[in-house]
Amino acid sequence: MKMIIELLVLCLMLIILGCTKDNEYIPFYQDAIYIMDSDGDNKQKVIDVEGCTNVQFIQDSNKILFMTSRYDGSYMKQLHTVNIDGSDSLQISGDYLLKDEQPAVSDDGSKIVFWALHESRDAVYDLYMTDPLGTEIINLTNTENESEKDALFIQYQEQEYLLYVTYFREDNIDYSTISMMNIDTFEIDTLYVEEIVNEWGFKHPAYHSSIDLLFVVFGQVGTTAYSNLILYDSIYDGNQSIIPVEMYGQRMEINHVFNKLIFQSSDIMTYDIVDNEVNFLADGYKFNSFNDKVTYCTGYTNNDSKIYSIYLDKPGNTLLTEDGFYPRYSPDGSQIVYIGHHLKSQEKNLITNYGEKNEEIIYNSNTNNFSSK
Repeated sequence: MKMIIELLVLCLMLIILGCTKDNEYIPFYQDAIYIMDSDGDNKQKVIDVEGCTNVQFIQDSNKILFMTSRYDGSYMKQLHTVNIDGSDSLQISGDYLLKDEQPAVSDDGSKIVFWALHESRDAVYDLYMTDPLGTEIINLTNTENESEKDALFIQYQEQEYLLYVTYFREDNIDYSTISMMNIDTFEIDTLYVEEIVNEWGFKHPAYHSSIDLLFVVFGQVGTTAYSNLILYDSIYDGNQSIIPVEMYGQRMEINHVFNKLIFQSSDIMTYDIVDNEVNFLADGYKFNSFNDKVTYCTGYTNNDSKIYSIYLDKPGNTLLTEDGFYPRYSPDGSQIVYIGHHLKSQEKNLITNYGEKNEEIIYNSNTNNFSSK
């Protein structure tokens, strides 16, 4: 009787698990950072990574800036740099717990600003500045009850500033501001203040330095699922107008060549600043532009995401790579850095080949093919 029961259990296991064929392999992938030409050619792996969420070139250097998960139970991030040949990888954000958003890099690549929650703080973010080597980390704001984030470097009247948003409470009322810091003197000007009522406040400012226009998202969490896209016709004391779009996402950037604001709604959209027109650009995420081109990915994570490019003034798009996420142009537009993965190893069928591994699978970045070793 015992033998019959054991046979029945074994048969049941084979029915449940036996749908996989003998010698069928289960692939295991390794996340990595890659560089390719802007037309998709010459893919080269830079470095293997784990939990990488964004990546970008650092101007006037041979380095790449990228963010990874901490894996300490905090669900926060840490910041790294690496040379484009994969050497000299450094963790440059110290012990700070970073918000999972793209940090700001100055035009000359010497300054990197991120927003982080220190372990001794509770739901308050400060702006921190360091360099590509993480030589020194400076707390730029160091406010006790005010949270600062969404920073970007801008040029205003031939001077470098840091534009960012804040959140604070005063007399039991919540407020959000758009502020600007002189990055040399650290003096701060508060540009606009809005009371927050069932809303998230300001997010993700974008500044058109050539014609002095400020764009910002004002988030909502009330009865609507979207946020307002606001235009100020001057960075100082500008008149506010609302661009009639539904902002389900928040990311924005200015394309100075075509005088367009590119932003993330349910799709990637453009706002023509001269003609005051909103147009659909592409069905995708994590966009970045250079001159007349925009690159983007089709997935919100690296799983099964593809990278395309599209012209701002022409129909149709071009597939650059089948596997890629979070593409970013190099400062001269000749290359794109992105997050991808390669086949690390394969496991054999668990029933007939339990515990065995096949030969190591090697990825050739020059041919974009796999081979065994």
